[in-house]
Amino acid sequence: MKKLYILLAVLSFALLGCSQEPTTEIELELNKNQSNEIEEVVNNHNDIKNLEGLDRFVKNVENQNEAKINYIQYGIEGQKGVRTLKFDGEEINVSHSVNGDFIEEYNCQKIKIETEKDIKKYILSECTGNYNGDFELLSIQNK
Repeated sequence: MKKLYILLAVLSFALLGCSQEPTTEIELELNKNQSNEIEEVVNNHNDIKNLEGLDRFVKNVENQNEAKINYIQYGIEGQKGVRTLKFDGEEINVSHSVNGDFIEEYNCQKIKIETEKDIKKYILSECTGNYNGDFELLSIQNK
């Protein structure tokens, strides 16, 4: 009987050691970064959340680092438009859906930020596919 208790204790310690949870902020951040979640920028009638994410995406494209982001914009009747931008190191693939229904897909060579007076514009340029030319993704007051 004593051997059974010892065996159970050893098995318990072994199982607890194998299921280690991240304990530090660094471990938690690493696990978050390794997940497949896509960063989101949300534009709810010019109330912009996580604009920094779009700036990071632009920097990644400029540095030719692969990147992916969802740009979410709500319509006046509450429609949820999602543009998923994926940069593969060469071009930006844009997939657009509204309320989950596919609308269009196109590829762009660049994304740039232009400033005119008090307006900051994020522009996808040299696009081909279902959309041709330059596309103004976002225009905001420059603070």
